[in-house]
Amino acid sequence: MQKNIIERCEDAISSLKQEIMELREQYKENKREIAFLSSANVKNSLVSIHGESSSDDGTKMMKNMKTKLVHFEMEIQLFKTITGIEFTRYLKKTENKTVKQVLYSHKLEGQCQLFSFEMEFKTLESQSEGRTCCDVTHVSINMDCKEHSELRKLVSMTEKSMNLLGFFRSLSTFTDWYEYRKRTFIQFKEKYPLAVGLPLGSSADYMVLMSTSLPGCEILLVWKITINEEGAVIPVLDLLPKIPEQATALDKTGVLENAAQGFKTLLQVFGIQGSIDNIIQSFCLTKVSDQRL
Repeated sequence: MQKNIIERCEDAISSLKQEIMELREQYKENKREIAFLSSANVKNSLVSIHGESSSDDGTKMMKNMKTKLVHFEMEIQLFKTITGIEFTRYLKKTENKTVKQVLYSHKLEGQCQLFSFEMEFKTLESQSEGRTCCDVTHVSINMDCKEHSELRKLVSMTEKSMNLLGFFRSLSTFTDWYEYRKRTFIQFKEKYPLAVGLPLGSSADYMVLMSTSLPGCEILLVWKITINEEGAVIPVLDLLPKIPEQATALDKTGVLENAAQGFKTLLQVFGIQGSIDNIIQSFCLTKVSDQRL
């Protein structure tokens, strides 16, 4: 039994010696590689290839990198200015790789005006006849848009169609209209403080137009921002009169009854702001019997 123990110990010692020899050989090989890649050798190689010192080459490389960085930053700023979209975080990871295909997963975070979003999507890159093709295979979007049904609709459509470009185009256009509506409501509230009301604030989709000569007579100007199945963003404006019966009796010409249709005609002629101003001048600042739309 003791003999077996001694033999096992000798085998272990022999194995350790062999391992030590292999590590020594590996260490020598690493030293040779380090020596070959030393700064002197690198410098000599650069001189022989480019005919200049490595320090000069490094300086030029740094200048080129700085120039490209400034250019990219300018492009990013231009993109943000034009679209209102700012990307705050981006991660890319390789999920699966074969000889012909690579599957990537992406995580993108950003915001467009007041609306922030988180997006996860996957792309499959493949080689075909010497050309690289990239297809989006999965899209998941998270947005805090509980109060905006049209944005929820956009998210749902994008997750089904996986049209990322269409999503950003529609989101950018929607926010442009959203901000324009908000500025317009504020502008008229400041211009006509007694005739214009914003019960839910300037971010709501309607404002109240009140007659200064007939208390209780109001018109709701509803301004929806819709997104159709193709992703087109369309503003829709309507007038909803709220007139007491006694005031309706004074409207001998039927102006109030036909206000909604008349407003649509005004939109075609004067545009949004001109039409709203015309309605306020006609309904809010003059007597009902004297109105002309």
